[in-house]
Amino acid sequence: MKKLICIALLLIAAVHNGSAQLKLTIEPVANGFTRPVKVTHASDGRLFVAEIGGKIKILKNGAVLSQPFLDIGAKINDPDWAGIFSIAFPPDYQTSGFFYILYVVKSQTEVQVSRFSRQAGNADLADANSEVKILTIPYGNVLGGHRGGDMAFGKDGFLYISTGDNGPGSRGVAGDPDNNSQDMGKLFGKLLRLDTSSPLPGDNPLGKIFALGLRNPWRFGFDRQTGDLWIGDNGQDGWEEINYLQYPFGGQPSNFGWNCLEGTQSYNASHCAQGTTYTAPKLTYPGFTNNGGNDASVMGGFVYRGSRYPSMKGHYFFGDYSSGKIGYIDPMGVAKPDAGLTYASLISFGEDQAGELYTLSFLNGTLSKITNPGDPLPVKLLYFKLARTGTGLRLEWRTGQESKFSHFDIQRSRDGRIFETLATLPGEGAGSAYAFTDSEPLQGLNYYRLKMVDLDGTIQHSSLLTGMMDTRGEPFIFPNPGGSQITVGGLAQGDKVVIYNASGLLVDSHSITTDGYWKLNMEGKPKGIYTAFIDNAATGFSQKLKIAYK
Repeated sequence: MKKLICIALLLIAAVHNGSAQLKLTIEPVANGFTRPVKVTHASDGRLFVAEIGGKIKILKNGAVLSQPFLDIGAKINDPDWAGIFSIAFPPDYQTSGFFYILYVVKSQTEVQVSRFSRQAGNADLADANSEVKILTIPYGNVLGGHRGGDMAFGKDGFLYISTGDNGPGSRGVAGDPDNNSQDMGKLFGKLLRLDTSSPLPGDNPLGKIFALGLRNPWRFGFDRQTGDLWIGDNGQDGWEEINYLQYPFGGQPSNFGWNCLEGTQSYNASHCAQGTTYTAPKLTYPGFTNNGGNDASVMGGFVYRGSRYPSMKGHYFFGDYSSGKIGYIDPMGVAKPDAGLTYASLISFGEDQAGELYTLSFLNGTLSKITNPGDPLPVKLLYFKLARTGTGLRLEWRTGQESKFSHFDIQRSRDGRIFETLATLPGEGAGSAYAFTDSEPLQGLNYYRLKMVDLDGTIQHSSLLTGMMDTRGEPFIFPNPGGSQITVGGLAQGDKVVIYNASGLLVDSHSITTDGYWKLNMEGKPKGIYTAFIDNAATGFSQKLKIAYK
């Protein structure tokens, strides 16, 4: 008996303490987006960022491509608040080329779910004329109403779509007065499940209701490892909530209780159906009227399943748009709604192909990554440097640590944004020295970085190095031997030419302000052998020439 009591006490202590507290940081990845709302991947190394105004942009090899993947701005009336809400790529995207968009149509009275296709000859462009309308949800509240707005493919291969209750969305007024969320005859306040492999019956979209009793489930996500479903449901005035369903799912629609309940609290008893079983939320935290107006809009996220930060594994991350707070529920179920990290106008979380987690700032237009610097890096560089070698640029680096590491991709860019891979070198173990010479660098400024790839596909990038290859020809002396006027040619802006005699005494010097040549006046100087040193501090160019004056 005493043994059982001790075991029980140990279990209670574990649940109470949870895992060690994470020390999270935000690492900027890209900026310049206009009101971004969704970031996701297509299982091909790229990230796709949807802007509410109608554009979908691609982050490829660490840079945002200048041409949008798709622009449906002409179909949207309000590019600030009511446009694209979500984008989803099916598991077979690489072969089918199909993807799905959820957006508010131009009249603002309907939410449209449509299928589009990528262009056959260019994977970075979609076909704007390929739209196939899959589902139209009529929303009568033109002034805003809750429209939900997320989509994702589950482990079962179905497309899940969240809808809002079409309530007014204003503080201090009755939420969902028409009880839409509890009405199985309406699509409002629901989570729908569609089989995209077969046409949706046009006369029976109600047969696709997977869950009900939701207010405004703006963001939800599936655990890529287990298939479990996590839903962030925006509360009315008092409570924000996170809902959870374990995979595999049951056959009957789950009911999360709105608007009979707000979270676990009674909201409108007249809308509570006798004998109904409500699925309790995984977590609630005080909303607008219960916290002084600080927290007001929960942002559902994802369970971290990446490999870069082992201490984050199994943690479910979520946040709040109003306060910017980021929190988590650890693998033991212990919640920390405020993890000591904030992110302004947090509108969405996302995953890349490797399972690393990202955040989007709606108003600042930035994409960032959630990191935990306390976790050791799989590969650690002791140094990474660049030097000019004749007509090439040489990169050298050494590692202090290599753990479960695969290879380096040596990458070059003209503008520091779009990179190409020049070569790949396999990892050789901690303490190894590496080198690579770019024998044909670009004329002008070259940007270099290392793309460091772990065995599980996780990617890191080194800092950037820059090297200049000027557009000069080969410096020359003419005539040589020469007389009183000697031309030093093949010079570039920024060069400094210094002339010494055979005794090492300075004879003359000149700084070059434009590309071209310099006429050296040798009149009155003793005949003999002189040396010209040509240096350029900006480009690293250095050359020595002999001058014969007779």
